[in-house]
Amino acid sequence: MTAMKNQLTVKPEYNEFLQAVDEYTAQIPAVIRQQFRQALHSEYEGDYKKVEEICRDILESQPYNVEAQALLGRALLSQQKYEEAEETLREVLEKEPDRNFERIEHGISLQALGKYHEAIGELLKADPEKDHHPFYYSALGNCYQNTGNRKKARDAFRGEISLWEKNGEILSAENLDACFCNIIYLDGALSLTELSADLDAYRAFLRETEMTMVMKEHLANNIAYWSTLLTLPAMRGPFVKFVKDVEEEGYLLDSPRYSIIESAYRAAESYRYHEDRNIDAFMESFLSAESQEQKETGKDGSSARAVQLTHEWYMSRCVDEYAQLLLYVAEQYPYTYARTVTFLEQLQILGPEKLREDILDRFEEEKLVKAGRDEIIAELDRAYGKVRAAKKQPVYVAEGGVTYKRGAKKIMPNDPCPCGSGKKYKKCCGRK
Repeated sequence: MTAMKNQLTVKPEYNEFLQAVDEYTAQIPAVIRQQFRQALHSEYEGDYKKVEEICRDILESQPYNVEAQALLGRALLSQQKYEEAEETLREVLEKEPDRNFERIEHGISLQALGKYHEAIGELLKADPEKDHHPFYYSALGNCYQNTGNRKKARDAFRGEISLWEKNGEILSAENLDACFCNIIYLDGALSLTELSADLDAYRAFLRETEMTMVMKEHLANNIAYWSTLLTLPAMRGPFVKFVKDVEEEGYLLDSPRYSIIESAYRAAESYRYHEDRNIDAFMESFLSAESQEQKETGKDGSSARAVQLTHEWYMSRCVDEYAQLLLYVAEQYPYTYARTVTFLEQLQILGPEKLREDILDRFEEEKLVKAGRDEIIAELDRAYGKVRAAKKQPVYVAEGGVTYKRGAKKIMPNDPCPCGSGKKYKKCCGRK
């Protein structure tokens, strides 16, 4: 018998569902047919607990009914009862090894339990074209990622995207979005030429899918996730272009995560000015401090605020020296510069000396440090000398898809590779 194909969060149209129920239950013994119909309707409504109850009732009178056991396994998987689902689906496959759909779900239950190698073996035995399960490729890709095979993971996520491109069906928008999130990250991390094409495909997906608040949250999270790859110069252009498209399309306009757009621009700029020879270490540290997200409460927010005020105090002592450079920043790094505008306006109104007094007042009023004013001034003076003398940190270097910081010391062939692989440099990143 063929298993019903509606499970988890994926639903067919209701009329299609009713027809499938009629066809499916026609094969079920009459004595339990009505129970099966009730179970399938409960599954369609997302009441998986009810499905479990009905299936267990059926198995009380017919313990060897494989259809009831398969439906029970699906209900358990949908309730995230992974251990019970894995055991139940394994028993189904021991009785009927040719059940392709149940093998896919067994592989998914193994993946959910963290048994990635076993899950890969099980999923590769199944035929995803015979029974399309929208979580097949995402589960397989996740398993490959967790076993360190990023190239195969990328190809697995591409499988679900290719199916959508082929038939135009979006069975689970959130799952397909997750596949896009992973494949674009892996394209960037592996320095693949497919990055731009996959971003174009994602743009097409966004135009076709309904931008619910959940999908907007996913989109914002994707942008934040991909921004971690901005250490790779090849990622920056496509990333900024994509963020501009999101801004122009207005996908996040009514989302509480709209600020991610500005944050993404600033993140991209931060890597550019880090590598800009015109920006010295002092200016870079000032811009970084001004760009930090401030929180209203909490330890992290207080720390960021203290860093910001400290660097504003530093800049107030040498602003004339950095006037031309600030104009350069305004032209080259507008999103970062926008964070300095309030400070510069206060500086113009109060003047350097009064602004420093105002900063000291805020240190005390906001209780950012536990010290007297004279101690704060002495500590700021000492720190200012060190900051002005500091040299710029080494730039980021990407080789062979691996990113690391290159220090002043030359890496010799037999030295440990700085990427952290544990291999010698000549046998790892140094080969290129």
